[in-house]
Amino acid sequence: MTAETKLLPTPRPTLFTDEAFLAALETNDCAGVAQGWLPRHLQTADGRVPCYEKSHSWGEFVFDFEIARAYRQYGLNYYPKLVACVPFTPVPGARLLGADDRARLALASMLRERAADGGCSSAHLLFVDPAERDLLTSQDWIARAQSRYVWHARGATDFDGFLARLSSKKRKNIRAERRKLGAFAIEWRAASTLNDDEWLRVFRLYGSTYAMRGQEPYLTLACLRQWATHYGERFWFCLARLDERIAAMAFFFEDGDTLYGRHWGAEADFDGLHFELCYYQGIERCLQRGLQHFDAGVQGQHKLARGFEHESAWSLHWFAHPGFHEAISQAYAQERAALERQISGPAAGELGASSAD
Repeated sequence: MTAETKLLPTPRPTLFTDEAFLAALETNDCAGVAQGWLPRHLQTADGRVPCYEKSHSWGEFVFDFEIARAYRQYGLNYYPKLVACVPFTPVPGARLLGADDRARLALASMLRERAADGGCSSAHLLFVDPAERDLLTSQDWIARAQSRYVWHARGATDFDGFLARLSSKKRKNIRAERRKLGAFAIEWRAASTLNDDEWLRVFRLYGSTYAMRGQEPYLTLACLRQWATHYGERFWFCLARLDERIAAMAFFFEDGDTLYGRHWGAEADFDGLHFELCYYQGIERCLQRGLQHFDAGVQGQHKLARGFEHESAWSLHWFAHPGFHEAISQAYAQERAALERQISGPAAGELGASSAD
C-alpha cells in the first residue's frame, strides 16, 4: 500500500486542537514565548499542525528529561526542540490535520525540516492517534508508549449497571468511598454560568494543587474564562459545597462521545473527595448524558480499581543526531516491551495506587 493511497479518513479536529482552544492558551500567558512555548504552527493548503518550539519539557506529559540530561553529558544542546502537541493537555487525537495520508506525510516531513532548519535537536508528536503512529513509524519516526486509563460505558445505563461488571471487592470499596461524602452537596455547572466570585474561588482551588508542589499553575483565570465564553456547555465544573461554600472543584470538557477530566483542587485533604469528583461523578455524568468514554487523564494505576481500563498513549519522535536517534529507538523499544509485560502480567488490574496526575 503506497503513501498515495488514502488510508485514513480526514481526521476530525478535536476541541483541543481547535484554533480557539490554542489561542486562549497563547494570548493569556499560558503558552507563549515568556513561558517557553514559541508557537510555530505549520499551515499549508492541505492541512495544519499545532506545534511549538520549546526551551524546556514541562507541560507535555511525555517525559524526556533523561534524554536532555544525556545530551548535556555529550556537550550537545537538547533545547530548543519542536513539539506538535496541545499544551498541558495529554489527550490523544490527530496532530497531523491533513486531508489524507499524502498530506499528513508531507506535514510530518515539514515538521522535521523545520526542526532541522531552525536548529532544533528533534521533532515530536505527542498523544497521537494509532493511525498516525502506524503511518509514521514506516517513515523512521520512533514510537513511544505510556499508560493511560479510560472508562468505557460498554452498555451500562446507570451507575449500578456499571458496578455490576466489577468484582465484588471493587464494588464494595467504591460504595464505601462514596458513602463517606454525605456532608458535601455536589452540582454540575456549565463554566459559562459561573459568576465572578465563583470564578475566583474555583481558580484559587485549581492553583492550590500546584502550590502544594511549589509551582505556578499552568493555566490562567483569563484563559479559563475565554474557554468558557467560546465553548459554552462543552466546558463544565463539578463543584463540591460544604456549608454552602465551594470546598472543591474539578473541571471537564465534552467532545464528541467522550468526557475529558482535566484538573481539580480542594481547600483541604478530604478523604475520598478526589475519587468522587474526578472519577465517580464523571462516570455518572457519562451515563446520564449518553457519553461512551471518560478520559480522566494519564497515569494513576489506582484508576484500575475504579472501573477504568488500561490503554496505551502514543507519541512519535525524531532526533536529528543519528547516534541519539538509534540509541533512543532501541531504548523506547525496550520500554514498550516492559510496558506490555506489565499490562499482561498476573497482577494487571489489581495494581496499587500511584502518584496523582
